[in-house]
Amino acid sequence: MGTSQSSQDTRTLQVDKEGVIEITGDVYKRLAGLPEEQRRGGGRGGGETLTDEQVAALRRQIENEYRQRIVDKSNENHRIKTEEFARAIQEVESKFLKQTGTPVCGDLQQEVYSCYQEHYKQPLRCSSQVKAFAQAVERERRNAFISSKNT
Repeated sequence: MGTSQSSQDTRTLQVDKEGVIEITGDVYKRLAGLPEEQRRGGGRGGGETLTDEQVAALRRQIENEYRQRIVDKSNENHRIKTEEFARAIQEVESKFLKQTGTPVCGDLQQEVYSCYQEHYKQPLRCSSQVKAFAQAVERERRNAFISSKNT
């Protein structure tokens, strides 16, 4: 590709009417899919001009190889991200979902709900039920706190 002469065997690929790409003989043999023995055994030769069909075939082969690399990397990244997401979910669940409790004072809660439905235009009439429910919840909260300190 430079102006200096190389001692390597080079092949000339006619890419289009304007551009020419020079590659080494080894690269040409590898792209052409020659077996390992033929790649090593080849001697040094002059430049070789490829036909348009050969250039198109090499270009397709190279493009397919790179597409496959991209697909492989994408699949690997997806797998890694999925694993990281699953680990993050487990971590969050272990930290925050431990605190599940049973409903407390369900009967009082139902009384408050029924009162609000019955007196939806006058909610202050339900203040005694709300106060009883709040006291029961507070009592249960204290009991839970005391029992957690004892364990």
